[in-house]
Amino acid sequence: MAYDTATVHMLRNVLDDVLSSPSFIRQQQRSAVEVAERVLWLASQGEREPIRIKRHLLDEFLVSAESDAEPVGPFATASD
Repeated sequence: MAYDTATVHMLRNVLDDVLSSPSFIRQQQRSAVEVAERVLWLASQGEREPIRIKRHLLDEFLVSAESDAEPVGPFATASD
């Protein structure tokens, strides 16, 4: 799918904002490529509102990765 220059610029800004957010930096399950792919997928579905894209990424995509992660620290179970 081709996007006009303004849309590409907006999507890049959204990606930059999310990749520099504490939510992304703190999590360890999603790569920058996965986040970029999700941004493009949302755009391909017709989403053009930056705040909605960011909200999806930060509140659903990255949070779901954190909740799917193996427990670590004092709450981890022994694997032996």
